[in-house]
Amino acid sequence: MADQKYYVVWAGRRPGIYTSWTEAQRQISGFKDAKFKSFKSRAEAEFALKNPDAIEVSSKKKTYYYVVWAGFTPGVYQDWGEAKSQMTGFKKPKYKTFGSKQLAEKAFLEGPEKYPGSYKKTRDLSVADLKRIGNPIEMSLAVDAACNGKGVMEYQGVWTFNKDHVLFKMGPFTRGTNNIGEFLALVHALAYFKKDKDKKFHTMPIYSDSRIAMGWVKAKKCRTKQSPSPEVKNLITRAEKWLHNNPFQNPILKWETKVWGEIPADFGRK
Repeated sequence: MADQKYYVVWAGRRPGIYTSWTEAQRQISGFKDAKFKSFKSRAEAEFALKNPDAIEVSSKKKTYYYVVWAGFTPGVYQDWGEAKSQMTGFKKPKYKTFGSKQLAEKAFLEGPEKYPGSYKKTRDLSVADLKRIGNPIEMSLAVDAACNGKGVMEYQGVWTFNKDHVLFKMGPFTRGTNNIGEFLALVHALAYFKKDKDKKFHTMPIYSDSRIAMGWVKAKKCRTKQSPSPEVKNLITRAEKWLHNNPFQNPILKWETKVWGEIPADFGRK
């Protein structure tokens, strides 16, 4: 059985001593400049409450936002207790935790399909950030790769405006990596558009969520430190040769996952 702890809240909705972290958290979650600390005995907690200057106080540095898509009252909550109450007893609730208020509100409006996987830390995005990033270009292609723990890799390209329309899908290949797959996917997309007689595809933007793969394409070199299988190595050689022999005009753009959710080409296996 875990030892009893006593939580002192100096700055919160209701300052005081709490014997439950859940109760203490309710007082500080979303409260600006909240201050609190846990103690092993009530005597220590009572002394600390009366003498805050003698104690090294913890500050609430991170606020979380809980998006409830499917629950009794869907919405964005700052208090986990409130969010949880919307889902307890609700058949097949859908929710996710975010570290950014702006992203949480955006995710709530767009729905759970665009935000698979578990919580990832995100910096809080300002209005200026969101304005600068804007929205993705709909008439574009999105590429992504997937690789499991055994090195089985595959990659694909889908239309950004319709992720159900897969333009190409390759693999599975053995002894690959996620970054290799992202690199091959980008070059595959470039070569695909280069061959098309319709020149509008020659300037079609291509999105990737891998800065590493984008850098490799720019350098015309797959700089992996892994030892790929002969089949994958051959694909890499062909891709590098293509980059050296074929200039292209397609903009390769970074997919802003923190704002837009998972890239449309994502395999959904996180």
